[in-house]
Amino acid sequence: MAYLQELWRLPAGVRRFLATEALYGIGIGMYALVLNLHLLSQGLKADQVGTLASIGILIMGVSAIPVSLLANRLGRKRLLAVGAGFVAAGSLTYAVSESFGYFLAAQTLVSVGLTLVETTEVQLLFRYCANRKEETRAYSLMFAVFTAFTGAGMLAAGYLAGGGGDGGTYRTPLLLSAAILLSLGVLRAVWLPSEKKRAAAEDKPATPSGGAPQETLVPSGEPEEAPATAKIGLRRKLWLFAFFLALISGSLALTGSFLNVIVKFRLDWADGSVSQLLAANGLVLFVCSLLTPYLIERFGRNTAIVAVFASNLLLFALLYAQLPELLFVALFLLRGGGTTMLSNLLDSQLMSAFSDRERNLFAGMRSVFRSAGSSGATYAAGWILAGEDYRLPFLLTAVALAFVLAFYAKWIRPVL
Repeated sequence: MAYLQELWRLPAGVRRFLATEALYGIGIGMYALVLNLHLLSQGLKADQVGTLASIGILIMGVSAIPVSLLANRLGRKRLLAVGAGFVAAGSLTYAVSESFGYFLAAQTLVSVGLTLVETTEVQLLFRYCANRKEETRAYSLMFAVFTAFTGAGMLAAGYLAGGGGDGGTYRTPLLLSAAILLSLGVLRAVWLPSEKKRAAAEDKPATPSGGAPQETLVPSGEPEEAPATAKIGLRRKLWLFAFFLALISGSLALTGSFLNVIVKFRLDWADGSVSQLLAANGLVLFVCSLLTPYLIERFGRNTAIVAVFASNLLLFALLYAQLPELLFVALFLLRGGGTTMLSNLLDSQLMSAFSDRERNLFAGMRSVFRSAGSSGATYAAGWILAGEDYRLPFLLTAVALAFVLAFYAKWIRPVL
């Protein structure tokens, strides 16, 4: 209970950010639930919908690094607010359009907006934190809030759509999503604290009354280096961490991209039962997100990461086996919590390993390498599932995680 109370004592900037994250979750949840249904109702074929999604991923990958560099000039808060506006404009364009060309324009707006958000939100959130402990807590809370309110947005969109099949029923959630996301952009622009206040504090480390200097965002224990040597070390760490994220993203995408398909055909369930299981999975994600910082504070960073890695490896290996339905469901839900903890641990700790001025570039590289790893693994998983093998992806994920754990122990742990 004391731990949960401490979560709500985070700095005011963090609390304001998390409050606005609820709006982001609702808006994205409504958009995500009805978009594909809306496109199909407008006469698009499944392959055209897939083409739009692929183009969107490509746009995000290409624009990630330029956006991260732009954040150095314009500021993260400004780009974060503008990003929400772009996604709102894309959702609105989807709602009022009826041809593929306009849908492509809408997808471009959404992809640029998501890139602006994803390459600035974590760095800005960490900007409001005083130390690495607060960063870990804030990141996990952000994920928990987003997960919970995305589910709320999906439920609201399902109710508004009413299960109808004509395009008009899907336009309402898309229009409402656009309004919510536009409001989010305005709210973040005017309500979130300025970055400049924190920048001034970083230039001259403050000492609280009576004592020792406060902990900064720069990892402790790193010796002073000559500029040329420091640049080489930074480049190596950037590429090493980005490649590591490509490996972990690809490993988890072997199953994560097709969870609904795997559950439906492996268990021979109806769509309603599948959606209920995925809703329960979302609740598990929320709880595990809240518990992630506790693991680090209780057991230490490295012990927590290795333990969660090993737990995930075991769960995926067990899910490959021929299991009774009830046992499969239980392990499936535990898998969801385990992958959430693993992703949150790694994302927060890798970002915290960089100084504030280096985080924009890392965020861009992270987005590019994640997309590359996920897209390759998703293609491989689709090829496997086309052969109607709904168990093999779990085994391949376990093997991939074993390799990534070895990579972490050899290359990442010494510099994290």
